[in-house]
Amino acid sequence: MLGNLFSTVYEVQSGMYGNDAQAEITQLRRDVQSEIDDKKKPESLRYLLFKMTNRCNSDCEYCSHAISNASNEVKLDIPTEVVLRTIEQASELGCTAMAINGGEPLLRNDIVDIVKKTVASKIVPVLMTNGLLLPQMWRSLGDAGLRYVIISFDSVDPAIYELQRGAKFEQAMRGIESAMQMMEEYPGTHVHVSAVLTKDNQDDFLHTVEFMTERGIAVQISPYHHYDSRTFDNISIRDREAIESLSSKLLEMKKAGALIASSTGFIEHLPNFFIKGQRLPNDYRCKIGFTNLFIDASMNVRPCWDWCFQPLGNLETDSLEELWHGEMMERYRMDMLANRCEGCWYMCTGEVTMLLDNML
Repeated sequence: MLGNLFSTVYEVQSGMYGNDAQAEITQLRRDVQSEIDDKKKPESLRYLLFKMTNRCNSDCEYCSHAISNASNEVKLDIPTEVVLRTIEQASELGCTAMAINGGEPLLRNDIVDIVKKTVASKIVPVLMTNGLLLPQMWRSLGDAGLRYVIISFDSVDPAIYELQRGAKFEQAMRGIESAMQMMEEYPGTHVHVSAVLTKDNQDDFLHTVEFMTERGIAVQISPYHHYDSRTFDNISIRDREAIESLSSKLLEMKKAGALIASSTGFIEHLPNFFIKGQRLPNDYRCKIGFTNLFIDASMNVRPCWDWCFQPLGNLETDSLEELWHGEMMERYRMDMLANRCEGCWYMCTGEVTMLLDNML
């Protein structure tokens, strides 16, 4: 049923809790469309993306949490009791899945307890990691109930990987091997890699897809977003023929059965995103306001990662329920539907709408 990372959530949910994956997706589409058509506030929060730390042990060239940027931000871990309380609140709102990310969440010494709490709350935990610590931790995570792992991994070429990710390729590969052990040891485990697509790895990208497909690992495509014109030419794809060819080949490979966890609609927009600077497709209506909340490492609860939207509140003083159903979030939902934002083509936003609009 592989369509994208969010359809995989329902496959994992089916294995963990016995739900009918296709029925769950069909009902989700109906519910969200009804909420939009009838201008109703959604009762259920579907997906929570939770940055539990901004500490990291890699040095990705495009990330604000990279080791080399340590002096630019205060490093924080959200207290364990706050994380556990927030999981309970998300469960009460009917949350389907929670992304455990950062920074690098495996740097937290309570990560196994967090996974156990998420599973006990009938929420699918989705670990988003660079994989560097997986060799020491995969078994305890699997025993805790983790069945969905997304590893940041940009290339099977060691030089390209180390250029973009700022970590040792051999160590990263041990993380991939550990994830494969998880799939073997714990049936129903899904492993994806999230690859940031840049001009440096575009020529190698198909090799990465082939390599991962042979190992039962799906690839999610994350196009590099530039917000600073000074760095645009350094890393972003500017060759129209190259990105059009890559997009076409990726669609062909997906149709032929390659494990590509980016939806058809998401891949089709890549040329316009890179070459025209068109953040969003024509006639696109962002629907994440009806499905998602985002929490940063400062405990700010956000409607989206777009900084044009102010935080809804903070976990220290506010509950998810009051923020999800509040008037501020309702205004932001309307802004999102009308694309009154900077626009982005992130997996965690664009792929939700692709799922809801059946463009997998």
